[in-house]
Amino acid sequence: MCGKEVPYLKTVVIEGALLKVCEDCAKFGKEVSPKEAKKYARGSAAIAERLKIREKRMREKDVLESEEVLDPDFPDKVRSARMRLGLSQEDLAKKINEKHSVIAKVEHGDLVPDENLRKKLEKTLGISLMVKVEPVHVQKKSEHRRGLTLGDLIKLEKQ
Repeated sequence: MCGKEVPYLKTVVIEGALLKVCEDCAKFGKEVSPKEAKKYARGSAAIAERLKIREKRMREKDVLESEEVLDPDFPDKVRSARMRLGLSQEDLAKKINEKHSVIAKVEHGDLVPDENLRKKLEKTLGISLMVKVEPVHVQKKSEHRRGLTLGDLIKLEKQ
């Protein structure tokens, strides 16, 4: 916990977490035997897995670097593809195992489809809801030039 480099670590449980810590930090928890440690290790693995998933979900995505993003016109694409196939909203909902209200909200633009729903819609309707975007190349800041502003990005996008 403290980061001190020591030749020997003690296995302790601190607030439900199994940790290997130095002698000084061991006083903050309860020392456990190797047999007891296995019981806590199973729980720690589950917690570690949940933390990995959370970290992945919370990681910021830089839109300027991504190659594909959801098409802003996805509601019109879904509606026109559905009508081209002669399906009602109810029929499409049944085909992809979703509620009718979900299809209505997607077509109205009130619901942005998550990855699973997007893939189901793309496969069933035979369309792609993703569009490629070109990354914006930002010039490096020089000593004589001011930093890049939001206005500068808008101007770059218009060009």
